[in-house]
Amino acid sequence: MSQRKTIFMYPGQGCQYFHMCKTLFAHDTVFRDSLKRLDRWVQAEIGGSIIDYVFNEQVSALIPFDATLYSNQAVFCFEYALTQSLLSRGVYPDVLLGASLGEVVSAAVSGALSPKECIGLLAVSARVLAQTCEPGGMLSVFAPPSLFDEDRLLHENCEIASVSFDRHFVVAAERSRIEQVEAHLKAGNHITSRLPVEYGFHSSAIDPARSALREHYGNSTPGHPLVPVFSCQKKAMIRAYEVDHFDAVLREPIYFKETLAILELQGPNLYVDVSPSGTLSTYCKYILHPDSKSRTVPVYTPFSKHGTLDPALWLL
Repeated sequence: MSQRKTIFMYPGQGCQYFHMCKTLFAHDTVFRDSLKRLDRWVQAEIGGSIIDYVFNEQVSALIPFDATLYSNQAVFCFEYALTQSLLSRGVYPDVLLGASLGEVVSAAVSGALSPKECIGLLAVSARVLAQTCEPGGMLSVFAPPSLFDEDRLLHENCEIASVSFDRHFVVAAERSRIEQVEAHLKAGNHITSRLPVEYGFHSSAIDPARSALREHYGNSTPGHPLVPVFSCQKKAMIRAYEVDHFDAVLREPIYFKETLAILELQGPNLYVDVSPSGTLSTYCKYILHPDSKSRTVPVYTPFSKHGTLDPALWLL
């Protein structure tokens, strides 16, 4: 059998929660030092500490972590710091795979953008969204994606943001529409889950912000990735970042399922979910064919207890 290629996967908004990776922060020196270094840049950009915000003892882990000014920084900083801990332990990626905001993490890990540049991009993005967009939402639907086309209320009030696997998709829209769709689906005994976000990313709900965001993103000049990067928006490898790439990443659907199918043709692969949630690894388990020689593993989940990212503790 061919040796598996290691693919680091980075999800976006929705994977964050209060007190995430708290045990790692206490015991994993590389993770903690990296997060503290990133936090200094975050404080300079938004005037608050992401560490203090995430680990606030007055806030329950069950409270939705949806404040974009902090949540987008948390997703980026925690995933980047997790990566530094893995690298320090000799776990290196052959390919980086980003989904939504995770594409910004991929750009930083690949060397195309510096972490400081990414933190600046995310800070301005949060402010632009707050100034231009109405409150929105995203809803996970545990049903075949065909339901979207079959259900008139569904496809008239929201848009598909992603299809995760054969029995799961995510829709996005303005908040009032998401609330209407959520109530409708629950009345039909469909299982749903609201994502912890303030806006309807990957839909027309964020179109009012796009002009300012395009100008903002156009001021950044990503270099060439030093590590191969696959994009869930393009369903292809990025050899050079186009000027409108991050605008498309925020607005267009996430094609995780299709992108994984392409990577499987080049397998076998070890898909490593480098996030606090393990969400993409869960999707992989539903997508990978039973005969696939690939496997997937999360480095951390809300149920993890390990204090470091020593591979012996998570690469089982």
